[in-house]
Amino acid sequence: PIKLSLHLGKTECMLFGSKRKLKKVQEFKVICNGHTIESTNSVKYLGLNIDNLLSGELVVNSIISKVNARLKFLYRQSSCLSVKSRKSLCSALILCHFDYSCSSWYASLNKGLKRKLQIAQNKIIRFINRLGPRTRITSDVLTELNLLNVDSRVKQLRLNHVHKIFYNSCPPYLKQNFLPLKDAHQHNTRSSSCNYLVPHCQGVDSTTFYYNGIKDWNSLPDRIKQIENSHRFRTALKEFLQQQIQDSEQNMFAFY
Repeated sequence: PIKLSLHLGKTECMLFGSKRKLKKVQEFKVICNGHTIESTNSVKYLGLNIDNLLSGELVVNSIISKVNARLKFLYRQSSCLSVKSRKSLCSALILCHFDYSCSSWYASLNKGLKRKLQIAQNKIIRFINRLGPRTRITSDVLTELNLLNVDSRVKQLRLNHVHKIFYNSCPPYLKQNFLPLKDAHQHNTRSSSCNYLVPHCQGVDSTTFYYNGIKDWNSLPDRIKQIENSHRFRTALKEFLQQQIQDSEQNMFAFY
């Protein structure tokens, strides 16, 4: 059997929990071969800054820091860049950080952190379109650039994964928590053929990919869920999400 050899000088340990539960822990030690492993409240893992509360705050702060630093650089070069070039550079250098592993951390953010991300994205859009610092970012501006707001973009990426799960083009282990509704109930309904059973989740479980993925998938119109071709599905999904943004805006919701 293959054994994992730990470098005790570089190994750290972290205890996860809510603020209330962590306050009750008076002492937390992990000892390996007589060596006390250093305890930490945050760690960088696969490019993500994870804290012991799993709040996502460190991830958001890291993204905002990158947005501010890279926009500052790009603004110095903006006079010689076209709209297309500015969008391409922002997509490659900045917006990619909004997408990275977002299904694992975005759902756990509070409203304040989500708003910070949206404000950061709005700064990027103003740079691309050479808009003033207080210009409202409307659905028309997003559609013109073929972009989605942060919340819808996360939903889009999450649903792309669920589509692969539904049509068996993903690793088998990803399907473990996705139970088709037709297999959960003996009676057939109109939605049972393409929906999943929504699990009963509370607390941290309600921020997981499979829970939010199932909820988002079930809320899609059947005509979109029944598109097996991945390219056509992504196109139809994006149009649907763009329409949702426009509908929300008409209901007095705006992005600043």
